Amino acid sequence: MTNWGIIGAGNIARRFTLSLSQSSQGQLYAIASYGKENRERWKEEYPEVITYDDYTKLLNDSHIDAVYIATRHKDHYQWCKEAILRKKAVLCEKPATLEYQQTKELCELAKKHQVFFMEAMKTRFIPLVADIKKVIEDGVIGDIERVETCFAYQVGYRPGHYLHEKDQGGILNDVGSYNLASILDYIDSPIQSITSKVQYEYEVDANDIIELTFESGQTALIDIAFNENKEKDMTIYGTLGRLIANPFYRPQSASIILNNGETYTIEKAYIHDDFYTEIEEVHHCLKEDMIESPRMSYQDSLKIIKAIEQIRKSFDK
Repeated sequence: MTNWGIIGAGNIARRFTLSLSQSSQGQLYAIASYGKENRERWKEEYPEVITYDDYTKLLNDSHIDAVYIATRHKDHYQWCKEAILRKKAVLCEKPATLEYQQTKELCELAKKHQVFFMEAMKTRFIPLVADIKKVIEDGVIGDIERVETCFAYQVGYRPGHYLHEKDQGGILNDVGSYNLASILDYIDSPIQSITSKVQYEYEVDANDIIELTFESGQTALIDIAFNENKEKDMTIYGTLGRLIANPFYRPQSASIILNNGETYTIEKAYIHDDFYTEIEEVHHCLKEDMIESPRMSYQDSLKIIKAIEQIRKSFDK
């Protein structure tokens, strides 16, 4: 049984906890929050769980095997590093860090200390995604020419919220890694060029339209926003047809539309919820003494953050 600790006590930590409760391989042992009200609320809801008022105290608890990092984006690097140095397995919410060099350092540190480390890219573990990849691999829609992804939602200004803070906010930092992880699942080629159209609000990027061209000649679109509601879908265009998944980052159904007029739908439900299979992947890797998941490897995280940095540079052009 893997004893988990959670650093950060926000909404995402609650969703993680509910999902973890479905597992027979792990349990929540402790949670750390600097907020007194948060700790009291957790203690009331989960009296058996230890609550810490300091992240370091949790990491120093010898009973904890793995930690889930659920803090603000800009705090991920620090607490991943502290956890790895204490030999705690790490599942870190995306983005793992905000800089390529920081992610690289964490991967190297995990290798050096032989500690499991994974960015929490749940899309990679959604059951239907394996079926979508099988459709692509079988050549059902032909050779991939283009992938379009959209993750747009509308939210009002929240003073002090990480989304609106200049040093860690913006829609690219918030959801761009989901789009890129999905695109890079189907296009395996270096980025050749990037064009972008950006709207800023509160000194952060609020609405981004990003066009990627790869050395292979394939193209991709990233449409992301926190000031506009749109369908959160992905369309993969091939030479024989197209595949549409919605919501692309956690789909339960996908439509295949072929150029010959044939159409059909593939479906597969979550196992419990959209977090569970990701958590079980961590349990599997720990059981097998693996320090990274082949389904969301160190290299995968590095490719994503490298692309994000390339995109961010295009904003200034």
